Amino acid sequence: MEKEYSGSEGGAPDSSGTPNTVRPAMHWEAPAINRLIHDSMRTYSSLAGIREDHLDSLRDGIPEIIEAMRTSVVLVALDEASTVVGTVRLCFRNADQYPDASVFKDQEHPDRIAVIYLTRFAVLQSNRGSGIGSLLISEAERIARSEGVSYILLHTALSNEAVAGFYLRRDFNIDSVDLSRDYPRALFYKQLF
Repeated sequence: MEKEYSGSEGGAPDSSGTPNTVRPAMHWEAPAINRLIHDSMRTYSSLAGIREDHLDSLRDGIPEIIEAMRTSVVLVALDEASTVVGTVRLCFRNADQYPDASVFKDQEHPDRIAVIYLTRFAVLQSNRGSGIGSLLISEAERIARSEGVSYILLHTALSNEAVAGFYLRRDFNIDSVDLSRDYPRALFYKQLF
């Protein structure tokens, strides 16, 4: 599933002009992924006004990341020095795992609708705004299409307008809002086909 991106393919060159690479993570990258997720989620928590103990991602460690590499797809974005500058986890699920999602309410067999749920999305602070997040989303969509998955889902805090806007600009829609974690957490979805 490795894919090299260049500017002509819609990729975002880093500050040196070198194309970034997005590919599945390797187990030895787990410590770097763990640091990136923790740093990013602390910033996300602060900007969204969310208590850190409300974020499951901050309880994960290296063993959970390695297990995720076994049970799902963990993507990394690398710069020209092969430093991990972004990551996202793709969890393959069925729509019936989202009983409150209105997008699936009229579907006859939600247990037969495959979805990819995005989680642990993080970009290195110094690389934000450089297109790395878009590269990760594009690769997630490519994988979904190649696997015949027509929906991508994710949750994010509506109080973090920059993050919510990032998904809305990429044609994600808000399905519903959940307040069970003491903040407005939206379920976003994108139908691919």
